[in-house]
Amino acid sequence: MTYRTRRLKQSSPTAIAVAFGFPSHRILILPLLILCGVLLGSTWPHSAQAGERWTDLYGKRTIEADFIGLWGNNVVLEMPGGRRLSVSMDQLIAESRIQARQLEEEQKRRRTESRSLIEADAKEAAAPAPTPLPEPPSVATYAPYSGSGDILSVLEWQANQFRNGHMLITAFDSLPPSYQVEIEQLVKRTVNKLDPTGTQQTLASIHSIGELIVTRQRWLFSYPRLANMDDVNRDMIKKLMLSLGGAIRDGFDPQELKLEDLGTQPLRQWIVNLDSKLAPYLASLSDLSETVGIAEMEFEVVGEENGKATVLSKFGDLAIPAEYEKVEGAWIQAGGPEGGLKEQLDKWKAWLAETPDGSLLSQGQATMITVIINGFTQPALDAQNAREMHAQMDNLVNGLTPIVTQVAAAYAMGRNNRNNGYDQSGYGDEMGYEDMDQSGDDLYEPGMDSMSSGP
Repeated sequence: MTYRTRRLKQSSPTAIAVAFGFPSHRILILPLLILCGVLLGSTWPHSAQAGERWTDLYGKRTIEADFIGLWGNNVVLEMPGGRRLSVSMDQLIAESRIQARQLEEEQKRRRTESRSLIEADAKEAAAPAPTPLPEPPSVATYAPYSGSGDILSVLEWQANQFRNGHMLITAFDSLPPSYQVEIEQLVKRTVNKLDPTGTQQTLASIHSIGELIVTRQRWLFSYPRLANMDDVNRDMIKKLMLSLGGAIRDGFDPQELKLEDLGTQPLRQWIVNLDSKLAPYLASLSDLSETVGIAEMEFEVVGEENGKATVLSKFGDLAIPAEYEKVEGAWIQAGGPEGGLKEQLDKWKAWLAETPDGSLLSQGQATMITVIINGFTQPALDAQNAREMHAQMDNLVNGLTPIVTQVAAAYAMGRNNRNNGYDQSGYGDEMGYEDMDQSGDDLYEPGMDSMSSGP
């Protein structure tokens, strides 16, 4: 084969410079350029880097050039400076031919890997939810109360544990010991009133709501009525729904809730197990309340004497008074309009005495609940792509719109009556429930036109 450059001794600096297109009278500048490049951290272009070594059939001529690929029986090489040349495989020594084949196989492997990565990315982007499913941030471990017993420290401890999502175990541990024993007995008696089959059926239906929200979250939040919201409201609704969905999915899982364990396990331990599943989601909901501007609760003790206390619970400018009393070393809220905690427990006992065993969530009740819930969740869970799921969500929205409108109108009427004739029609127009169904189609079609329908 023929080369336009003159073959020079490879160890010669002059030969290297000429082979890479440097005039011989600039040889002395080359080391300085290299040194400056290293010191400045510059990135040399690909064509300036040393390529593979290629030798002709007779072993007399060797060049350094980057392998571009095979074209038929020719090796396409790129010389320093960017000039390309095509060399027949028959004009190369065996080592260079083997090198060309190996580099070609490496190129094929990389192309296959790149294609696989692109396909995997496309498949993941069209999937109903990320893989693996995102988990809520971890929360602080539950810390039992260790204060002096004054009402203010107890309330502040409760509020702090609530913020960390530990509402269930905090509420239980805040009760007087005798109340804890009585509640445990009442809970076990209540479980005996449940129909086991109907209970499992009902839990499975409720669980499907959380399953739908969490495992179809990409399709859910690409629904045009949600996707077309402004960023702030969309993010708030997304966090709210994922927190609720996660709590329902983990908290109402029939395989994990295990109500039957209440017959043999202490109630507190059962609550601890459930609390560990729900705390991250409840803490996320607590954070959300701050995001929407709900003021953090503060407490002001107006008076505390002889085991009784009056406390103002403050939310910004709103202050709600409450009376507390100390029972067996624990502070509990004194009776309100519905009576105190003791009165509520007595009503619970009376209700249980009138309720036959196995009558709660019987087959008829469970079937009614299941039909209502599964009527939407199951078709949505069976959807094969985003478009099919969005069609199911359209059906739900269209079905709920009249109900929401009626509820809003009733609320507005009650509010207007309380406000002595405040303009009733203003509420409906302000909320826009009547317009929601009409505007939905306008929002839906453009959103769907620009959306991938999934696999």
